[in-house]
Amino acid sequence: MADNLSRKVTPEIIKRLEDAIGAENVNTSDMERILYCHDLAPMPKEAGLGFNMIPDVVVRPKTVGDVVNIVRIAAKTGVAITPRGASTWGLGGCMPTAAGIVVDFSSGLDQVYEIDETNMCVKVGAGCTWKKVYEACAKKGLLVGSYPSSFPSATVGGWISTGGIGPGGFKYGSARDSILNMEVVLPNGKLMNTGFEKVANNMSGYNLNQLFSGAEGTLGLIATVTLRVHPMGVIKPLAYDFENLRDMGGPINEIVKHPSVKPLHIAWSDYMHFEHQRKAGLHAPDVKNLFLVTLQGDAEFVALEEKIIDAIVEKFGGKKISAEIAEHEWEERCYEFRARKVGIGSIPAEVVVQNIHWSDFVDECYAGFGKMKMAGGGIIGMIADRSTAMFMPYYFMDTETPLGMTAFAYNFYMGERAKKYGGRSLGLGVFFAFNLDVIRDANSAEYMRELKALTDPNDIINPGHLVCGKTRFGINMGHQLMGAMSKLMQLVKTFMPGDNGFEDSVKRFKFDEIEEHKGQTRKVKL
Repeated sequence: MADNLSRKVTPEIIKRLEDAIGAENVNTSDMERILYCHDLAPMPKEAGLGFNMIPDVVVRPKTVGDVVNIVRIAAKTGVAITPRGASTWGLGGCMPTAAGIVVDFSSGLDQVYEIDETNMCVKVGAGCTWKKVYEACAKKGLLVGSYPSSFPSATVGGWISTGGIGPGGFKYGSARDSILNMEVVLPNGKLMNTGFEKVANNMSGYNLNQLFSGAEGTLGLIATVTLRVHPMGVIKPLAYDFENLRDMGGPINEIVKHPSVKPLHIAWSDYMHFEHQRKAGLHAPDVKNLFLVTLQGDAEFVALEEKIIDAIVEKFGGKKISAEIAEHEWEERCYEFRARKVGIGSIPAEVVVQNIHWSDFVDECYAGFGKMKMAGGGIIGMIADRSTAMFMPYYFMDTETPLGMTAFAYNFYMGERAKKYGGRSLGLGVFFAFNLDVIRDANSAEYMRELKALTDPNDIINPGHLVCGKTRFGINMGHQLMGAMSKLMQLVKTFMPGDNGFEDSVKRFKFDEIEEHKGQTRKVKL
């Protein structure tokens, strides 16, 4: 950072922000700032000792011009800017590390601006939820290619920034594959278009759409996004039951290699997943291990695909179950962790492995639950493409104490196990930024850091994320330090008592009784 710049947010800067975007869109209240100091990740209050997590001010831009003005004001003094969508990620992606300004995109830039039925594209604000986009397009018979499983609340800009994997991705690719154009505000306050609004980006030259996808908001602030959409056709989920989860590996690998069959979505949920739903008092289908294959397209072609998939699954011992169960699980695809209704935190260890190793990695997930003494919640996941499977084995944990954070040892452990099967961990954020040096070769990691330094020399945009995790004391959370801490955490976890937080929460959190009491109190005698 240049010597003449300061990270301090002064009353003068607050006044300039108010003049630029309206005083009603600038908030410095203590409560507001505390609410915006973390994302979905459960964090004990002690985390504030390591990071300057509480922003100085929260701003809510209503237009692209507002975003430009905010960045220009910050650029003159080096004030840190942290972009924020709906905070549905769990790696500290929208957590401030140097206080400064949090830009809340979900409160203003949250609209569907245009649906072009002729060119089959949609333009939205970066803070628009995927659900809003999906439903607006569906009304016109159009389908958003892929979206996060958290689509009811996740924002378009947020998920693009994480480069995530989600439903629809097997057929249509990830969100970045659907991007036609984005309006992005650079660290110097300049506004640029990354592509073209109505036609594909196929040409020589750098693919700027891809550059900002997965950058976790470190290279610029995404303000609007134009996405390619597709004819809807029919959507038909199919469900199958397997005695053992690992037995799904056969049909999965045969389906992904089929020359004509390409489902919209391929996913799985194991017996533990459904057992915990029942214990939490939730409806769960009467199955052991559920294999969900969702088809989409013209009805005639969908029927042909269904026959082929039925035959493949039957060959490997799977049993087709009712259309009602299939439809229920498809509708519940965005509520994977609903068993935490009992009042306990749940965290997934998101990793990708090669499809060919699918069954073996199922065994690794269960073994990891035992080795790390986890309160395993279940093994769920989806197929990302013809070679890649995303596993999300999840566990329950105590989110209220620093000791409970040792449960993250399972994430470290599964990331290491994934490497054995040609895979890796997903996501970097703040807490896993050190993994950049683990999953990338040295020259790639160095190039990324040089790109960040070149485009944002004063480290204004989302500092401390993705390429360099740092504490408030300037301690670099690099691979050597964090790798050692990861090993230590895994070792400590193996000596700790086994986790049974879910069972304890079921006993103490009588949700059904609470709901019954609420219902009774609503009754009025006249």
